Amino acid sequence: MKFNLITALFLSLCSFGHYASAGTDPLLGTWKTIDERTGYSLADVAISKDKDQHYTAKVIRTRAIPGTALQETCIKCSGAQKNMPIVGMAMLTGLNADPAHQREYIDGKMIDPLSGQRSVARARLMNSGKHLLIHSRPEGSAVGRNLTWVKY
Repeated sequence: MKFNLITALFLSLCSFGHYASAGTDPLLGTWKTIDERTGYSLADVAISKDKDQHYTAKVIRTRAIPGTALQETCIKCSGAQKNMPIVGMAMLTGLNADPAHQREYIDGKMIDPLSGQRSVARARLMNSGKHLLIHSRPEGSAVGRNLTWVKY
């Protein structure tokens, strides 16, 4: 009798943990960006979701490439982002879950704070949700870049 009660309690806790973790959104949280050109982490971003269920990634911390000065403002950006502080900037907006493909996201807009270049973006969660592979390309261009963000 005691064994059955303990077993039942253990199994119910395990199933509760499974259902609780199934409801968490793997995209939400803090990510370390990795620059594909240098291999260095240049920023940390926090991904959140707005009331329309679109994802936004805002810069929460920046780092300099070794041997260079830290760029604190978006010097090469245009429009409202011109000379805006990089910390606090939304560098990825409008990303939506792809209804046709689980763990994939589409329709994002991205700005590179170092170059000021704007692009369209899509993303895919990899390695059990620990890596986010982002493909961005300038509107109308067939060639783009692949960025990797690492969750922590």
